[in-house]
Amino acid sequence: MASLVHVAIEKAQLEAVVKCQPETIGLLVCLLERLGPLVDHPGLMKPHSIDSIGKYLDETRFDEMRTCLASGNGVSLVYKVRKFDVIACDAADKLPSAQRRQCVAVRGTHEVARRLEAGERGIAEVVAAFPGGATLAVRQNRNAHRLVVICTKADKKDKKILDALLGPDDAPWLEHFFEEAARGQRQAAAGPSAATRLVKLEKGDAFWELPAWYAEKVAQLAQEVFRLHAFVSAISQDVSRALFVDRVTAHRLERGPPEDHRTLIKGALHRASGGCACLLHKSAAPTARFVRLEFRMEFCGCTLVNGRCPTHSLAEHTPQSAKFPGVCMLGLKVELRCAHDQGASGAHGGVRLPLDVRDNKMRVVFALPFVVDVASCGACLTRPDPPCADMQLDMDAAFAELNDLRLQHAHVGDQILQRDVIAVHLLRKRSRLHKSGRFAGRVSAECSAILKTHKHLFKTNVS
Repeated sequence: MASLVHVAIEKAQLEAVVKCQPETIGLLVCLLERLGPLVDHPGLMKPHSIDSIGKYLDETRFDEMRTCLASGNGVSLVYKVRKFDVIACDAADKLPSAQRRQCVAVRGTHEVARRLEAGERGIAEVVAAFPGGATLAVRQNRNAHRLVVICTKADKKDKKILDALLGPDDAPWLEHFFEEAARGQRQAAAGPSAATRLVKLEKGDAFWELPAWYAEKVAQLAQEVFRLHAFVSAISQDVSRALFVDRVTAHRLERGPPEDHRTLIKGALHRASGGCACLLHKSAAPTARFVRLEFRMEFCGCTLVNGRCPTHSLAEHTPQSAKFPGVCMLGLKVELRCAHDQGASGAHGGVRLPLDVRDNKMRVVFALPFVVDVASCGACLTRPDPPCADMQLDMDAAFAELNDLRLQHAHVGDQILQRDVIAVHLLRKRSRLHKSGRFAGRVSAECSAILKTHKHLFKTNVS
C-alpha cells in the first residue's frame, strides 16, 4: 500500500480484521438492550418500536434491520484495532493540512481514511455489516464503562451516535464483549489488485479493470507531467489537493465504421481530488449532476500485423510504443473531462481540458514517448493473460527514465512547485490566455514563465 500513494484503496486494505464467532452477536444484542433505556430509547431492540435501532440503519426497513441484528442472519461481525478513521471528503477538507496529508482515498466512495495520531491508535472497534451496506460499530473507549455505538446508513452520509455510561453491573459485559470478539479468526489484510479483470455488463458490453500498479502510473503521469493537481486544487479557494485515482479502466469503442473504432483508457479520479471543474473554464456549470473527473487517453489501439495497423493500412507510418510495442497509437488524444449525467441530447456535458505535450514551446515535450508508453501498456493489459509482473517492471523502468529527464529539464524541485502555486492562484482568478498563447492583461514575468509547464491548464478564448 505504501507505494501506491495516488490510488484509492479498498476498506479491507486499511487494516487486518478478526472475523468474530457467531455467538458474539448475541453479546452485542445484550449490550444494545442495556443501552436503550440509557439513551432514552427503551424500544431500541423491541419489535415494531418507533425508537428501534433499525431507524438508524434503514428507515424504510427498520424492523427488518432490527430482526437481522437480533438473529444474526446476513450480518457479518468483525473486530479490528483502529489505525484509520474513515470520514467524508467534505469533512476531510476541514482538517488541518498535516492531517489531510495523512488521508488515503477509499475506493468507490466519497470518503477518505485518516491515519490516526499515535495517541489515538490502539482502540478496538467491532463492526456489524448489514445487507445493503449499513453498518453498526461498537467503539472501545478508555473509560471501561462507556458504551459508544455508531450507526451508519448505506449512503454513508447519515450517522447516529448512541453514547452512554453503563452501570457497575453492566460494564463487565462490555469488556467481555471485546474479549470474545478478539478471539475470532484473524483475516489477512487485502492487497491491491495486481492483475487485469474483465468486467462483463448485462447488455453484452464489457470493459477491463486495470491493475492498481498501472493506476498509480496513470496518476503519476497526470500529476507529475500534466500538473493536474494544480488544476483540481483551483476548484476550491482554500484547499490544495493531490491526485487520487479511484480506478483505471480500458474500453474498446467500436460503434460506427472501423476507422472510428478506438481504445479508451479512463482514469476516474476520486472525490478527494475535487468536484466539478466547469466553473474554471465556463461561465456556468452544467445543470446535469456532476459524476466525476476523468483523465482519459484515447487512441486507435488496434493490434499491429507485421508492423502495420489493419485499420490504418494506408498510413505511411504507424506509431507505436518502444517499450510496449504492437499497438497502433494513431490519433492519441489525452484530456481531463468533467463528466456529468447525460443530458437530453445524450451528451455528458462538462468541461473538457485537452492535454497535449507536442508543443515544442513547452518544457514537457520530452514526456511524449512516456505518454505513448503508458497508453500502449494499458492496451496491452487487455490482451488474454497479459504478463502483468513483467509489464510492471518495464513500467517502473520507464518511469525511472522519465524521472531522470524531469530532473534534466527542471521539472522537479522548488521551481516547479512554485509554478504550481502560481498556476493555482491564476486559475482561481480565472485567468485566460490570448490566442497568441499569452495571458490576457498584465502579469509578471514569473507568471508568464509558467506557460512553459502549465499552459494547457488555462482556457484560450481571448482574442
